[in-house]
Amino acid sequence: MTVRLSKDGTAIVDTEYYWQPIATCPRSAKVQLLSVHGVAVYGEMRSDDKFWTHWAPLPKKPKEEMK
Repeated sequence: MTVRLSKDGTAIVDTEYYWQPIATCPRSAKVQLLSVHGVAVYGEMRSDDKFWTHWAPLPKKPKEEMK
């Protein structure tokens, strides 16, 4: 993982991790969704709603932190 401060200085970004096309999003499972306005939320893709443009899987804690 390669993280850095965004160019505008307002967020930390991973330069090797990208949003996936919404057409590849699994249905009825919790994911991160990106709206046409650039707002990210947690939710489920249930239809061919044109409001969402991209998706990403949820982050996971390493096993050693799960204890």
